[in-house]
Amino acid sequence: MAVRSPEEGAAVRDRLARRAPRDALELAPLDVADLDSVRRLAAALAGRRIDVLVNNAGVGNIDRSTTPQGYETQLATNHLGPALLARLLHDGLAASPDPRVVTTGSNMYRHVPVRLGPEDLDGRRRYSRGGTYARTKTLHMVWAVEHGRRLEAVGSPVRSVVAHPGMVRTPMNTRLERRRDRALGAVLARLWQAREPEEGVVPLLWAATSPDVDPSRFAGPGTTADGTAVRSDPFRAPVTDRSLASWVWDRTEQLVA
Repeated sequence: MAVRSPEEGAAVRDRLARRAPRDALELAPLDVADLDSVRRLAAALAGRRIDVLVNNAGVGNIDRSTTPQGYETQLATNHLGPALLARLLHDGLAASPDPRVVTTGSNMYRHVPVRLGPEDLDGRRRYSRGGTYARTKTLHMVWAVEHGRRLEAVGSPVRSVVAHPGMVRTPMNTRLERRRDRALGAVLARLWQAREPEEGVVPLLWAATSPDVDPSRFAGPGTTADGTAVRSDPFRAPVTDRSLASWVWDRTEQLVA
């Protein structure tokens, strides 16, 4: 379990150990926003078989700040770090019988307009807490789908799968500082039927383990209407934009080089 906070990671490890005492859970330090930290973790895992990588770290609703490499923090956390980690761990994943990289996406791009382009990738000219979150999460989904295409094209056994938990009652959504953000969060929680973390994680677990997973579709929570725990839907624009995906891939390679 790659963790930014050793103390919080140890608490989770100890809680899980009480539930499954025979299982071994190893902690490894990782700040996914810091590309040097990503490279250190990849180096530490070199030579080990990796069955599944679940890129679940994310950040939103924060003021603009920059990482040690000078990138905007939401861009680095939600896109650059996970992209670099997935690329660096490819050989370890390829040694597994059914390897997958699971990207935690966001269904927000279906509800709000998201613009992606070279004019302001780093949010220097225009930045908003929520808008940058939607943009960077969608950006990484475009990259993840393109990653899957490229893996398939070279005959890699690794599959790139994108899943989303829906709106989940985590601190990012429940501990908002601004009054207007709290009010909007409360409205969206009712509108989008916010879930507890134990419910939100189900689509990610399905994407990581199910033999029925389809990388060309977007896995998310089921509904009472269809009676399933997970549903899988086609992607929409801009995730399906192939020319955009090519640009996102090339620009990402430049930034993490």
